[in-house]
Amino acid sequence: MKKAMEAKIVIRLTLIVLFPFLVNAQEKHLMFSPEKDSIIWKGGTQYYKIDNNLFDINRYNQVDTLSIDKMKNEKFNSVSQLWKQGREITDSVINNLKPNETIILDQTGIETYNDLFEHIYVLEKLPNCKYKRTRVWWIDY
Repeated sequence: MKKAMEAKIVIRLTLIVLFPFLVNAQEKHLMFSPEKDSIIWKGGTQYYKIDNNLFDINRYNQVDTLSIDKMKNEKFNSVSQLWKQGREITDSVINNLKPNETIILDQTGIETYNDLFEHIYVLEKLPNCKYKRTRVWWIDY
């Protein structure tokens, strides 16, 4: 019991140290390319399929339209970049544990990379220099 409490404290402290990084990492943008990506229906839910990863379109029902001017300074990510960044963050949490200390995943608050990247958006190019921006839930498990 005492070791579990110590692990919980170390994990929380590690997350506090990482918090500034996580805040900057919260909003991620993926570009939808109709040439290589698709929109599919599965079990009554609509998904973007980007690089063989599914992104739930219906979970948040948050869609808006942005002008190209608003998108000029945005950084776009690839799915592989999200995987890499997520692994780096979770590895740093695990590496900050004491030797032989167990990690209890329920207590980290990290069950999916959606916990690390709170706002993942898929952008679709529209006519008239605009983009449709949809907040999605990444099916990364």
